[in-house]
Order: sequence, then structure tokens, then C-alpha cells
Amino acid sequence: MLQVVIQLAYTGLLARLVSPESFTLMGIVLGIMGFAEIFSQVGVGPAIVQRKEINQQHLNGAFYTAIILGLAFTLLFVLFSSGLAAMWQIPQLEKIIQVVCISFFISALAVVPRSLMIRAMRFKVLFVASMISIVGGNVIVGLLLAYNGWNVWAYVWALFAQNALMTIALWILQPVKITRKWEWSYTRELIRYGAGSTLFNALNYFATKLDVMLVPLFAQKIPNTNLNDQLVKSAMYERSNYVMSQPITIMGKLSDSVLFSGMSRMQDDDSRLRKMILIATNMLSIVIVPSTVFVCFFAKELLMTWLGPQYSEAVPILQILFVAVIFRSLSKLGDSLLRAKDAVYRGSWYKAINVILVAVGIYIAIPYGMPTVAIAVVIATFINYIMNMHLCVQLIRVKWFDLLKALVPSILLGFVSFILCAVIRFLMRTDNPSDLIVLLVSSVYVFGTIAFAVYYRPEQLGDKNINPLQFLPERIQNMKFVKPMMVRLKKNMA
Repeated sequence: MLQVVIQLAYTGLLARLVSPESFTLMGIVLGIMGFAEIFSQVGVGPAIVQRKEINQQHLNGAFYTAIILGLAFTLLFVLFSSGLAAMWQIPQLEKIIQVVCISFFISALAVVPRSLMIRAMRFKVLFVASMISIVGGNVIVGLLLAYNGWNVWAYVWALFAQNALMTIALWILQPVKITRKWEWSYTRELIRYGAGSTLFNALNYFATKLDVMLVPLFAQKIPNTNLNDQLVKSAMYERSNYVMSQPITIMGKLSDSVLFSGMSRMQDDDSRLRKMILIATNMLSIVIVPSTVFVCFFAKELLMTWLGPQYSEAVPILQILFVAVIFRSLSKLGDSLLRAKDAVYRGSWYKAINVILVAVGIYIAIPYGMPTVAIAVVIATFINYIMNMHLCVQLIRVKWFDLLKALVPSILLGFVSFILCAVIRFLMRTDNPSDLIVLLVSSVYVFGTIAFAVYYRPEQLGDKNINPLQFLPERIQNMKFVKPMMVRLKKNMA
């Protein structure tokens, strides 16, 4: 949670120190780099996590393979940086790409220690490494350079510093012995799984980042706009996408570490996997659906408080786009299952369909404005969720009825959230309070009421077999600092 708070604070401050166009440029670059970085490691990291047994030769093969490919992709993007800049007709991209592409090599160095850390489920140690990189890279380097007027280059060098610090921290906190011996047969075992995982992850990543890359590319179709207007409009979409992606990023980290690692350990036990999917669906949707309703009502206050008034045009985009959070977050559960069950090749076909749907939707929608683009992306995301769950049904024979039943409590909470948000909107319609006050009051009112309902009526939030919240009141009351307080309260009342 601390990591998320620091990242959100960093983004809010950075948005006030650099131009909106900077986020458009970095959105394009990071989209390209992130997609290519998946290929640059051919999935050897996930293969280390997924394998039941690994030895020194597997570690050697993963390390040397990642290093060679990381260096190769760095050189490749240095050579093609001018061509990519010409493709988007943005000359500034060339030098930015040449610096950012060094991350291929830096990230390759960290593949083995990071994968072993996830495999051993040392998530507290991984958190420490992440905090070192975020504070050092973003907070110190990024904000210092942005304050001194480096604009987009503050973002670039912050990213560079963050990757470098993360790699150093991982090697210190998870030392790995690498020997000179490298036998291809062991590497081939990793790549067999890794190649499918790479294709699956690349298509999945491409589908989620494609809109940020294609919007500036297709922005030339927007009537009566010049290059600067197109970059600004693209920035409004990119920042909305960034806000929307924050809960998905958190879920992605949970999926890549806890869920994927846990499911890999029980990959042959379908009954336990079914229960895990249903519990995760129930718990995740209970959090995501009310939060989505809240953001849709208070998108203006959220953006004005977080990023500043220069992003007011992003409000209607965010209100629409945030609906995709529900489907993308729930799809992460299916993604973890497909990877744990080594069904990534089957899943890749569906991811390819999703990529096509997103691209076609953006191309058709962009002349009508960014909110229409957001609608197209939400529709494509919903279709992807249905396809994703279809594969889960086939893999572990979970029933559609059970999946829908697990979603019912979140739908009820979503309806309650809608009523609460509408009431507070009505009550504040004439007072004209500041955006921060509205956000704070509405957050306490809406989520406080929901927390009260969850505490006193946990049995309403799903069947007892998939609803861990039913034990929440008892566990809270048994906490060391709560139980004496409850006893004293009862004595005073008597």
C-alpha cells in the first residue's frame, strides 16, 4: 500500500511539473518498450517460477539467455529509433527511445533473482527492493529533474534510475550463484514453456497498452487539429488510461506473484483451483465494483486533486474508461490460471483476437473523440473477459453459474454505492466545496457505509465456501487491541 501511495504522489507532482505532451511521448515509448521487453526475455523468468524443480543449469541458462537477448534488443532499438520516430511523426522520440531501450539489458540482469524471489514467495523482500527503486528513481531523480525544468527527460532518467536501482537491490537481497557452464538442453526446457508464456504475455500486454500507442498514431484523423493539439488530446487519454490502470497494475503484481505462484503449486488439483478462482472472483469484485462506481461519480474531483486542472478534458474519458477496470482485473485471475496450467498457447489465440478488437475499435472511434475511443476499449475489454473465463471453464470445469454467483455480492454493493454517490452529489450540489473536500467527504461517506455493512452483514457477501469475509468480524474482535476495548465498552453500557 505504501508503494502505491508513493507512486500516486509522484505522479501527481510530476503532472504539475512537466507538460501534458511529455506523458504522450512516454506513453508511446513505454508501450513499445514494454511489449519488446517481454520478447527480450523469452519467458525464462515465469518458467523458473512455474517449474516444479529447477537446478543450477536452469539458472545458468535463464541468466545467459536473458543477457544475450537484452543486449540484442537494446542494439536493435538504437538502430531503429529514427524509424519509429518517423512512424509517429514525432522527432523527439528518437533520442528518448535510445536511452529508454537500455532498460532491456538492465532488466535482463534482474530476471533470475526476481524469479527466484517470486518462486520462494519472498514478497516482503521484493517489496523492499521495489521501494528502494521507487524512492531513488522516481522521488529523488524524477522530481528533482522535473523541478529543474527537464520536462520529458525527467521522466526518462527517473525510469532509467528506477530500473538500475531495482536490479542492484534484487541482487543484494536475493544473491544467486551463476556458473560458466551452460547446457542448451536445460535452457530449452525453460524456453518451451517460456515461449508460450512470452506470446501470451506479449499479446496480453499489447492489448492493454495498444490504445496508448495507437491514439497518438491515429490522432491525425481528428478533424481541425495540428500536431500539438493531437499530442494534448492524446495526453488526456493517456493520463485517463494511467489512472484506470493503477488498480489493474496492483492486481497484475498480485497475479504475477501470489496467484501465479500459488496456482503453479496446485496446478494438478482442479478442485482447489476452482475454489481459488471463485474466492478470488468474489473478493476482488467486492473491492473493484464499488470503487468503479465511485470513480465514475467523482472523476472530476479525483483528476483535479491528483493531476491538476490542466487535465479537466480527461474527466469524461476516465468516467467511461474506468469501467474497464472491472473486466481487466477479473481477467487477471484467468491469466494466472492459464499460465499455471501451461495453457498459454490456447490463451494466446484469444489475446490475439482482443488485440484486433482494440485496434479496430480505436481506428473507427477516434474521429468522434476520446470518450468514444474509451467506449470502444471498454467493449473490447468485456469481450476479452468473457473469452478468458470461457477458457477457465474448459480448463478446470468451473461452472458459469458459480462464476456469476460469485459476482452477485459485488453487483449489490455496486448498486448501494450508486445510491450513496448519487445522494452525496445531490447534497453537495449548491455548496461549491473544493475538489479535495468533496473527494474526502464522499470517500468517508461511501466507503465507510460499505465497510459498516460488510462488518455487520458479511454473510450477505457470498456463499460461505467462497466468502472469507464471513470470518472478518470475529477476527477483528479477537485482535489484541480490540478485544479489551470491546469488553470495556460492554461494561460501560451495562
